[in-house]
Amino acid sequence: MKKQKGFIWIAVFFSLYSASVAAQQNLKLYATFGTQVNTFNSRLETGVSPTIYSFSLGAGSTFSIKRFLLGTEFYFSNGRNTNAQSKLDYSARNSTVFIGYKVNQGESFQIEPGVGISFLHNKAIVSNKTTFATRYYTANNIGLTPSFSISKSNRAGVFYGLKAGCNFTFNPHARWENGVDFKPTAITDNMGSFFIQFTTGGILNLKKKKSNYYTPNILTMTLPGSNHHTVSNGDDKLYTTIYPNAGKETIVLLHGGPGFPSDLTEIADILKDSFQIISFHQRGTQQSPCKSGHYTMASYLSDIDSVVKYYEVEQFHLWGHSWGGLYAQIYANQNYGNLLSLFLCCPGSGTGAQWKQTEKEVMQLNKSKCTTWQWTKMGWNSMLGALGSDNAYKHLFKQVMKNYNDGFVNSDDLGVDFDNLKSAPINKTRPEIIKYPILTKQEKPGYAITIVYGDQDIYQSSKAFVLDRYPTAMVETLKNCGHLPWLHNPGDYKRVLRAHYCL
Repeated sequence: MKKQKGFIWIAVFFSLYSASVAAQQNLKLYATFGTQVNTFNSRLETGVSPTIYSFSLGAGSTFSIKRFLLGTEFYFSNGRNTNAQSKLDYSARNSTVFIGYKVNQGESFQIEPGVGISFLHNKAIVSNKTTFATRYYTANNIGLTPSFSISKSNRAGVFYGLKAGCNFTFNPHARWENGVDFKPTAITDNMGSFFIQFTTGGILNLKKKKSNYYTPNILTMTLPGSNHHTVSNGDDKLYTTIYPNAGKETIVLLHGGPGFPSDLTEIADILKDSFQIISFHQRGTQQSPCKSGHYTMASYLSDIDSVVKYYEVEQFHLWGHSWGGLYAQIYANQNYGNLLSLFLCCPGSGTGAQWKQTEKEVMQLNKSKCTTWQWTKMGWNSMLGALGSDNAYKHLFKQVMKNYNDGFVNSDDLGVDFDNLKSAPINKTRPEIIKYPILTKQEKPGYAITIVYGDQDIYQSSKAFVLDRYPTAMVETLKNCGHLPWLHNPGDYKRVLRAHYCL
């Protein structure tokens, strides 16, 4: 038993070591299933067939530095052989630490030979079918495990493949131990085994960036006459766009998300001749690095204050879409003295349990728009994104955009830049929204409020939270329109926008 525990602790140590180093490299996580073939010499003093084909199930992880791999793998195997007199039940628990090499680095199709050290724990139960007597054996060994794997991955980092190898034990004739007192018996056997496994999993790029600061070489969609400035809020940076208009009131635009910025050029184009327009990429996105790692609602609200202070604006109109619409409501609840008006475009319905309800509605709409395979990929990319993969979230949001625009416009023609999307604000903002107190009712806000939804919006019954929160608001539901009204029904949307801003 002590030897067995030692094997397990060594494997756990290498697994934790792999995970800690992998935090700075490419991490591959996968599940395995297949078969293991054991051939016994002694047959454990039975007449059953000396070869057992057992089913194996397990998991593994590897990290890579250039072409080289270091990884761990655990799998369990179970098999049985019988004859008229005896029944032999066999099980194994194998833990392997291995190194490997990528033959063709950078390709979607990978060939990876490797070699490892395996810690083998074997169990056998021999039952006499006539007397019902049972004998229990256990054996431990260490082996050298050469292997060869091939796999194919897609752009989202999802892969599947095949791995084959063999465990060559250092002591090929180790003694079986009695399963009761673990004393060695007279029975020896070859503990080596051949295995073949199917593998499937995901590849995460967790390599740390050398710099968290804004890189200006990323293309953004902006209109002529706009200027870009990077605004500091402590250690955090905010990439802003301003459409200057001297002597005019200012409108601050808050995009949806979180984590997926938009320049909102369609909105700015409608309003920039009559107002000064300011938009910015919210914290944690590609061009607005969040060095502090803070995604509290207080941090988000301070971003708005930092932006308007930078541009020397005291009072302003606040426009928000989707998550930005909820963000705008939170700001309005605490800073209502700064606002000239509030325009909520398909806004998020609320914080706490209200946010959870909106998430269910969003999930229902996405599922209704997807094939089974698309929905499966969305689930997989969502899981990888939650583990920190920016690339997985890019693929997820590409499908989300197709779903939102289905039946209205072709999202492939919109030129949406997914490269500014980041996983950190997506993953870290959600728990902050959920724990934030439910927003209070605003009986007399002291400024004009307009609320707009599409009749086919992603938000359905949860809209009642917003409508109840602002009883004095002008409410418009646009026909033949989804969650992006400036794209789905631009004529009616411009009419509502101009009415709110008295254009």
